[in-house]
Amino acid sequence: MSENPIPVTPFDVRRRYDIYCSLVGEERLYENIKLAGIRTFDRITQFSSGALGGLLEIEASDGTRMLIPQHGIQMICEHGAKPKYKVLRSWGPPDEGDSWRKDSGE
Repeated sequence: MSENPIPVTPFDVRRRYDIYCSLVGEERLYENIKLAGIRTFDRITQFSSGALGGLLEIEASDGTRMLIPQHGIQMICEHGAKPKYKVLRSWGPPDEGDSWRKDSGE
């Protein structure tokens, strides 16, 4: 078996993170949170850990816990880090004639 050249390591759950999420209609930043676990409605078996469809349980600095969907996570940074990146392309909201606006009543 060959050695993996890129290490795969678990998150350090003792540290605090900032999580950037994209949800329908908004973007969110959860600041200074701890990763508390993954919760699932799936039955845990030897073939399914429940992690794939589970919700990420996070804990705010005041102790409040919440569950967020994993699929909306765009970026995770150590709390307070200011990652440097370059925006290659951006786009605005859909034009006035787009069908989703007619369906949503906007």
